[in-house]
Amino acid sequence: MIIADEIRWNRKQLQGLKLLSDPKKKFIKFYGGSRSGKTFEIIRAIRIRALKYPGSKHLVARFSFANAKKTIWLQTMLPEFRKDEKLGLCKIIKDVAQVHYKNGSIVILGGLEPSSIDSVLAAEYGTIFITEANENRYEIIENLFSRLNDTSKDLEGNPIKLKFIIDLNPTVETSWTNVLFIKGLDPISKTPKANFEEYASLWFSPYDNEENLAKGYITTLENLSTAKRRRFLEGKYSSYEGLVFPVDEDVHIVDDFEIPANWKRIRAIDFGYTHPFVCLWLAYDKANDRAFAYREWIQTRWTVRAHAEKIKQLSILDLPEDLRNSKEAWRLAEKLYSATVCDHDAEDRATLEENGIGPVKPANKEVLAGIDNVIDLMDFENGKKPQVYIFRSLAGTRESLDSYRWRDTTMSNRGRAKDREVLKEDDDPADTLRYGLCEIFPIVAPISLNGLSLNLGSSWR
Repeated sequence: MIIADEIRWNRKQLQGLKLLSDPKKKFIKFYGGSRSGKTFEIIRAIRIRALKYPGSKHLVARFSFANAKKTIWLQTMLPEFRKDEKLGLCKIIKDVAQVHYKNGSIVILGGLEPSSIDSVLAAEYGTIFITEANENRYEIIENLFSRLNDTSKDLEGNPIKLKFIIDLNPTVETSWTNVLFIKGLDPISKTPKANFEEYASLWFSPYDNEENLAKGYITTLENLSTAKRRRFLEGKYSSYEGLVFPVDEDVHIVDDFEIPANWKRIRAIDFGYTHPFVCLWLAYDKANDRAFAYREWIQTRWTVRAHAEKIKQLSILDLPEDLRNSKEAWRLAEKLYSATVCDHDAEDRATLEENGIGPVKPANKEVLAGIDNVIDLMDFENGKKPQVYIFRSLAGTRESLDSYRWRDTTMSNRGRAKDREVLKEDDDPADTLRYGLCEIFPIVAPISLNGLSLNLGSSWR
């Protein structure tokens, strides 16, 4: 077997190599900070396994196939597999994001969103690697366990050791990645995992890999906000303690679906330049009195005019497919929205309207009342159904909600922070979600009618 390069492994990566080669460990989690060397090590291991076991098949996947191509395919897979392509050992097929080896082995990039998952589940693999695994529901991961079935052998007749590998920057302690790999419990039944001896985890830190990082990168991580520093530098799981919005991955996060044509839609916008500009699309299901955040646009250092053009492009996607290419597409799309609510900057709102977005109106920016409103809408205790759901593909919004915290995490008996002050860090998508939800479910002081408390709600709901 030819390996086209030599790698200077750091101490933690050497531990990772030992773990990846352990025949007793079938399910392996690499987790920790950003750029700590974990993903590169896994991709290189897959490359070696493809060379060693002729005819073997290997899957690298992320929830979104588009995000997988922009990240792990471009940044890690292409540079690594090109080493073998230069030696004539394989051919990279960029259109479908696959690597075909002359010995019959194949490495496939896949997506796990509903539109892609069937093609992924149609094959069986010797290695399955899920990057950013926390983006996915455990049910999807469990389905993939059944696809780990490859009978390839090396030239000496030794069968391939099946490996299911995940990596991630940790989020909250309740994540299935923590419950399964650290606590040893089935994430659904919460009972002990019978084959837990086959599971292993290894924590990585950017400090382990500092010699391979750009000068100043560690300093950048050290100066992140508290929540992001904990995730991307320290690489540690966080508790729900102190979170403003109690988002439950199993309840409030749902797989993307096509929004029914009869549901009313709104857009919520938070202006920003150095801080992110955020636009969220929300839909209201009147029959069940619930709202879904289903699309996001988050970008820094663009002009409002440039954002307006992007918002038009994304809004056109709400039209039937046969109308999206018409000359009047964006005008037709604008009619779909019952409201576009924005931050209060009058000049920026005027710029949006001048460029075809709107009409727009100022959002309700009552912070504490708005937060309480959203917390109540998310409540699902005592058999209550929540009224807020977020599409799984809204990675930026979900990350913001994991970072949006009270300054003082001491909580009252009612589950509200005692000092009622929010940390102004990484809060832009969370604020935008609040704007949108307070438009759909307005903050209205209850009125009393013959002793019965009533809330009149939105005029368009």
